[in-house]
This record gives sequence, C-alpha cells and structure tokens, in this order.
Amino acid sequence: MEICEQEKTIQKSGTTVSAEIDVAAKLIKDANGVYVTGSGTSYNAALIAKQILSRRAKTKAESIVSSEFGFVAEGIEKGSVLIAISQSGESADVLDAVSIAKRAGCQIISIVNLPMSSLAHESDVIIKMNCGPEIGVAATKSFTSQLAILYRIAHKIAGTVIDFSDIAKAVSTMLKEHSDIQKIAEEIKNVTDIYVLGRGGHYPIAKEAALKLKELTYIHAEGVLGGEMKHGTLAIMNTSIVAIVINPNDMTHEDTLIGTREIKARGAKIIGISDVKSDVYDYWIKIPATTNKESYPILEIIPIQLLAYYTALGRNPDPDHPKNLAKSVTVR
Repeated sequence: MEICEQEKTIQKSGTTVSAEIDVAAKLIKDANGVYVTGSGTSYNAALIAKQILSRRAKTKAESIVSSEFGFVAEGIEKGSVLIAISQSGESADVLDAVSIAKRAGCQIISIVNLPMSSLAHESDVIIKMNCGPEIGVAATKSFTSQLAILYRIAHKIAGTVIDFSDIAKAVSTMLKEHSDIQKIAEEIKNVTDIYVLGRGGHYPIAKEAALKLKELTYIHAEGVLGGEMKHGTLAIMNTSIVAIVINPNDMTHEDTLIGTREIKARGAKIIGISDVKSDVYDYWIKIPATTNKESYPILEIIPIQLLAYYTALGRNPDPDHPKNLAKSVTVR
C-alpha cells in the first residue's frame, strides 16, 4: 500500500511547505559549509542530496552517515548548516549528530515526517515530508518524499523549478502493472547473492536497492559503484550471482553497459532497470523515458521496492516487519 501511495506522496512533498523551503535555501546559500546526515535509507537520501546540490545548485555539500558524525566533528566550520534527514525524527544517531553540529555552531534544517519529534524540536527549520504515516519498517514512500524535498531545495537555490506532476505520472505508470516484476521475483527468490550496480547519481539508489532487498528478503545484497567492479567484486561473479544494473539513458549509460557485459561474461544473470532495452539484460524492468534526467533516481527506486516486496512474499518473510529491525532506532 505504501509503495503504491507514492504517486500522490511525491507530488505532495514536491509542492507543499514552500515557506520552509525558501528559508532553508537561504540558510544553505549563506552557510560557511553544508553537511547532510541520516541513517539507513535517510543516509542514501543524503548521498543524493550531495550530488543534486552540487550539480543543480552549484553548492558543495558533504554527506556524513549519522553514526560516524562524531568522528569528523573537529572539521566542521562554525556558521555551517546541517541538513538532518529522518522519517521518525527519533533516531538516536541522527539526534547525536545534531547535538554535535549545534555545539560546533551549525544551524539545523530537518527533513522529517513527524513534526512533533525530538529532531524537529532541535531544529532551526523544519521541513515536513507530508507523506502520511509510514507503518512498514522498510522505508518506501518516506524515501521518495525526502528526495522530492531535496530536489526542491536545490532548485530553489538555483532559481529553477522542477515539475513533480510529470514525475508523479511516470510513477503512476510503473505502479499500474506489476506482473513482469512478479515474474522476475519468482526467478530470483532462491538466489543467495545480489549485487546492484550504479554510477553517478544512480549509485545511492543502488545502495538503497540493496538495503531494501536485504531488509525484506534476507538475501545478501550489496550496492556497488559500477566503475569499481574490476577492483574486487568482479572476482566473485559467477553463474549463481544476480546483478541488478541501474542504467537509464543518461551520461552513465554506455559505460555501465560495458561493465555489465563483463559481468555477464562471467555467467551472472542481469536485471536491467532502464528506459532503454539491451541484449545484455536477461530481464528488463522498464522505467519511463524522461527529458528531466535528474528525476531518474526517484523513478528507479520504485521497481526495486516492488521487486523486494514480491521476492519477500515468495520467500515467506513478512515484508512489513523484517526480523531484528525496528522502525525507529532509538538506541546507539
């Protein structure tokens, strides 16, 4: 249900809380330094934030996973801004990072789904996700809402506008028909290892894809930079491996195809997520073509969420309540 709500939640997050977006954009423009932090899925959103702030807003930002924030605290400049991302606003590591940043003289911008949370209380600017309650332990709609807000901030700094209605329509198209993804899920449900490859802005989505697969299916999954395969990972490619390749038609497309052919030559099965079909893919999950190429990360994660969900159903774990995990990690 929460996966299928994203057509509406992305658009809602992309069009509301304009005043807070304006204030956040000004703080970032005037800051001595910009840092973005989060844990788990929210950290993967932080990795995308770094890229879109750099490309769209020409703003240098550093993404730091919240549990490691204390180890880099000495390098934080006074007068900086920390963008803290958390669905619940109660994650202990995120709150610790905020406390450290405030002592270093940072202002805090929070992107949070619960406006009465501890994180919101500690923030100078609170940007609400407005995606509604998220009950499933594995984040889905909150992740795409985080991305929508981060895109809006970057565009506000740049003085440009992003059309979320087109993105929402593309998401709607993918959510209408799941049968191909269900068939692929049936094919891969008994594998032991899945590697997800992405380059550039698609690498954080590869990490998020691997996280969703681990959380929901209990299959070992790993997100890998597409250009780094030869530096270790290629050694273990064989006929028992499944590789998911995130490969839309942008500047990374051709280089990713070259690396994918090397993986296939070692016997791995290839699942391509792209708007362009290729003979290298054993299975192709089509995403809508778009002229707004920076929106690809939002589009790419939707079929991965569905694939993880249907694979979990085939293996029998409860996709809403993965074992050993909690919705909000309130202890260190």
